[in-house]
Amino acid sequence: MSSSVSRSITLGDGTVGFAEYGDPSGVPLLYCPGVPGSHVEAEAFDQAAAAAGIRVVAVDRPGMGDSSPAAAQPVVDWPDTAVQLADHLDWDQFAVIGVSGGGPYALACAYRLPERVAGIAVVSAPAPFDKHPDGDLDAAARKRRRSLAMLQRFPFLTGPAAAQLEKAVRKRGGIDTLISQMAQVDQARVAADPELAAKMAANLAEAFRQGPRGFATDLRSLFGKPWGFDLTDITAPVQIWHGDADLNLPCSESRRLATLLPHTDLHLIPGAGHLLFIDYAAEILDSLCLR
Repeated sequence: MSSSVSRSITLGDGTVGFAEYGDPSGVPLLYCPGVPGSHVEAEAFDQAAAAAGIRVVAVDRPGMGDSSPAAAQPVVDWPDTAVQLADHLDWDQFAVIGVSGGGPYALACAYRLPERVAGIAVVSAPAPFDKHPDGDLDAAARKRRRSLAMLQRFPFLTGPAAAQLEKAVRKRGGIDTLISQMAQVDQARVAADPELAAKMAANLAEAFRQGPRGFATDLRSLFGKPWGFDLTDITAPVQIWHGDADLNLPCSESRRLATLLPHTDLHLIPGAGHLLFIDYAAEILDSLCLR
């Protein structure tokens, strides 16, 4: 495990928690964790970032880690927090990475802060769920879309769904249950590296440290309402990474992102699952061309 210690600062009316990885004097990069996820997740980029001369700051969204809870807001509003943190850190420009459910938040930064975002990558990330009819999707993606449509129609379901996952995670062996629902390649990856399971458990424990409210807020922002911006308005090139064996989010999501974004490089990794960011951290960072 990384020795990085989380910190918190007061921005506006609340507290924002974050942790740093990589090279302390390196090129700035803001990391948006998955859903549910926390700053602990970015430890996967620690060694690669240090070698590449990149300073990674991973930010906890409201209700996770040390960040104060807040009401659900459109994804497009998240850069308000990101830019305040960047100003606090004296960053004029910075790159952004969003993994899984963190991808939309990273894209929002590229949309709202085009003069300050120097590079962007999204990894195993979803596309907007309200942009294409079910007929355009494969069977797995259609099933996921229908589940998300339920959250859009009945947003009050996000609370029970978040509480149910928190309960499962807190049970003894709860992380094993979650891993068993992932692709075989992901299950094999964790089985071959016992420390990885401990890191995943630590990430989820931090995400749920204040209870399930933060996760529920993320669900409502991502899937209970439109994101609040159009991907076609993002002018920066976006590096899109996805494993073609991913069961958590099928790679059809990244293909749809690539059709909606004006400037992209799509990296589909054969045989990789949802955990590809762990083994491809160096390649993901290198694709940003920050040096």
